[in-house]
Amino acid sequence: MDELEFRRRIMSDPKQRGSDIVDAMRTNENNNKFAEDILDLDSRIAKAMNVDVPEDLADRILFNQSSRHQTNVVRPNFVKRSMAMAASVAFVVGILVGQINWGNIVVAPAQASLADTAIEHVMAEKPFIAHLDEAVNTEQVNAKMAPFAHQLSAKFPYHVFYLNHCGFGDANALHMVFEGEKGKVTLFMTNIPSQHVEDFQKQGMDGVVEPVGNASLVIVGEKGENVANIANSIKQLIQPVAI
Repeated sequence: MDELEFRRRIMSDPKQRGSDIVDAMRTNENNNKFAEDILDLDSRIAKAMNVDVPEDLADRILFNQSSRHQTNVVRPNFVKRSMAMAASVAFVVGILVGQINWGNIVVAPAQASLADTAIEHVMAEKPFIAHLDEAVNTEQVNAKMAPFAHQLSAKFPYHVFYLNHCGFGDANALHMVFEGEKGKVTLFMTNIPSQHVEDFQKQGMDGVVEPVGNASLVIVGEKGENVANIANSIKQLIQPVAI
């Protein structure tokens, strides 16, 4: 489950604790904190809305209505006070809701980063790729890399389990899975440009985004994998070619 889906589900029902929700909380400290914050907010809103209604409310409303017809004297009545109390409760709820950073909850698809897209792919396709070993060679890698106007200048230095093309946000990407020191490492190469090197840690994984000309190289590995060194060694082998 990605972080956006987790937040949507917690927002719709702060008290739900299904197995997938619990797993997402256990493996991601940010998810755990978010769930606790939303649950606390839900409790505070419930307390703010818990206003006791007097048992004689109906009689007092009727009395005030009848009094209004019998006299022209304008006086504060219980209905006005009740509405004022409701407005106060609404104000308190507004203050509490305002404490949430909604920008971290609602993320437009156009704002999704290369890192987020890569992590989403890796997590979704882990079960499918787990037992594959296509023993891919360098010639096959170059064939898949051709649409991105790049190729390897030497033999790929890692054992490749899986190689294909995939959809990557609004673009396409080379999708490769190879052997690392801590486990399997995933590489994406896409024509989406990046401006600078970006290290990231998401959902218990380490990653890096590396600019390669007008393209981008995204490497994702298990926690503790030296993805920066891997990206650097692979980047040195990649060279542009004319299409």
